[in-house]
Amino acid sequence: MQIRVKENKEEFGTCGCGRSPTGDCIGWHGLNEEQLAEAQRKYDLEQYSKQAQDIWSDSCTTPRKSSD
Repeated sequence: MQIRVKENKEEFGTCGCGRSPTGDCIGWHGLNEEQLAEAQRKYDLEQYSKQAQDIWSDSCTTPRKSSD
């Protein structure tokens, strides 16, 4: 595998292999296809959980934060 690292971070980010979902190197360049699929699944689940928590954090089942 060839890793292309660019000097200009704004142009390409810090990940030269293009596998990182964040644009920053998180070490996914060294994963095989099976490991990459598992890492992507875990990342997607984490992002989904964060979004769900944000949506439900102000629901009627969650106590509201005091504005004192």
